[in-house]
Amino acid sequence: MFSGFWGWFLVVVIVAVIFGAGRLPELKEQAQDKLKLLAQAAEKGKKELEAKIEEAKKKNASSEEKKDDDSASE
Repeated sequence: MFSGFWGWFLVVVIVAVIFGAGRLPELKEQAQDKLKLLAQAAEKGKKELEAKIEEAKKKNASSEEKKDDDSASE
């Protein structure tokens, strides 16, 4: 809907009218802080997910080894 220069220009003008041009730098800083927090949370979640996947792979591999040992002993 708001693609291209004129769409975003319209959004900025509307925000400036609603909040006042003086608050725009403050709003920009707040948005940057929130985006940084979001990126940090996403990275933390990604690391936790990768760790759980590795843990599940190790657990699966060890259970398969047990199956192979049980099959070989019979």
